Amino acid sequence: MDSPKYHVGQIVYFAPPAVKHGAPDGPHRIERLLPPDGGRRQYGLRTAAAGRERVAHEDELSGRTVVEALAQRLYEAGNPTNVPWARRGRTVRDSWIREAFIHLSKDTVDR
Repeated sequence: MDSPKYHVGQIVYFAPPAVKHGAPDGPHRIERLLPPDGGRRQYGLRTAAAGRERVAHEDELSGRTVVEALAQRLYEAGNPTNVPWARRGRTVRDSWIREAFIHLSKDTVDR
């Protein structure tokens, strides 16, 4: 099996099949990589609102959301250390993701 498409701490968009009742779609954070299930890669993830952990297959996820993309742009614009976003841990990323959520919610309110 090839390497995982997503990494721990990454924000992804979860789109569960209609059969998974109660699993909200939307932005989720990858919490851990799980062993494959029948050849399908699995991830443990949580909603951005810190809900309970869920298991999702890789094909139920899509890449970076607008929030993480904005957080990365904000980080890189104000990054005097030149440490790449991909090498930053969850502690640093979380603060920038919160900042991105604030920016996006202000944009929504201003419209």
